[in-house]
Amino acid sequence: MILPIVLQHLCPPYISFFGLGAVSAAVMSSADSSILSASSMFARNIYKLAFRQSASDSEIVWVMRITIFVFGALATAMALLTGSVYGLWYLSSDLVYVIIFPQLLSVLFVKGTNTYGSMAAYIFGLLLRIGGGEPYLKLPPFIYYPGWVTVEKVHHLTGDVEFFVQQRFPFKSVSMVASFLANVVFSYLTKYLFESGMLSHKYDFLDAVVSKHSKEIMDKATLVSNHDNIILSEMAPVRQTLGVALAGTFTNTEVLSDDDVSSPESFHSEN
Repeated sequence: MILPIVLQHLCPPYISFFGLGAVSAAVMSSADSSILSASSMFARNIYKLAFRQSASDSEIVWVMRITIFVFGALATAMALLTGSVYGLWYLSSDLVYVIIFPQLLSVLFVKGTNTYGSMAAYIFGLLLRIGGGEPYLKLPPFIYYPGWVTVEKVHHLTGDVEFFVQQRFPFKSVSMVASFLANVVFSYLTKYLFESGMLSHKYDFLDAVVSKHSKEIMDKATLVSNHDNIILSEMAPVRQTLGVALAGTFTNTEVLSDDDVSSPESFHSEN
C-alpha cells in the first residue's frame, strides 16, 4: 500500500491518475493472464483429454469462457476471505506439495499409473488437506487429526478474540503420502479389472486402460501377446491408400481423356 498512498497524497493529481492507472493495469494484466491460463489448461488438459476427446474447437472455446467466470468468481471469493497474500501463497504451496508432487513421483518412477489413479489421488489429497482446515482462509476443519487443540487468537488492532483449531498432527505429509498411494493402488486396480475382464471395456469412459478399437489400430505387441483372444470385429478398419504415382494416374484428366495415346487401338495402328 505504500506506493498508492504516496501517489495519492504526495503527488500532483495528474501524476496520481497515471501512477494509480499503471498499478491497476499491472495488477489486471497478472490477474487476467492467470485466470486465462487456468481456464485454458482446464479446457484442454482436463475437459478434452479426460471427458470429451471428440470435442470441437468451438466447444473448447465455450468451455474456456465459462471456466473464466468460474475461476474469476473463486479468485474473488478467496481474495475477500483471506486477510493476507502470504496466506494464499502458503496454501498454494501446500496444494502443490500434497497434490502435484505425488503426481510427479508417479509419472517419473511408477510404471503403469493411469488417469483413474490420478483422479483418485487428486480427490484423496484435496479432501485430506482441506479437511484439516486452513486458518488463513478461515476454513474450519471437518477432519480432526490426533493431537488437535483449540487456540485463542487476539487481534492486535481491534482486540477481537478468535478461536481456531490447530492441527499438531503432520496431516499435510500424511495427505501427500495418501495421495501417492491412492494413485498407485487405483491405477493397478482399474488396470487389473479391465484387463482381466471383470469390468467391461465399455466402462473405460476415460480411455485410460483399454484403447478404443473403433478408432485406433491395435499395436503389434498386443496382437502377438493376445493372439488367442483377437476378434475380427474388434480390429480397427484399415483404409487403403494409393501411392502418389498411382493416385496421380487416376486423377490426371489429360491421361484419361487422351484416347489417341492411351487406347489399345491407337497403339496397334502406330505399330
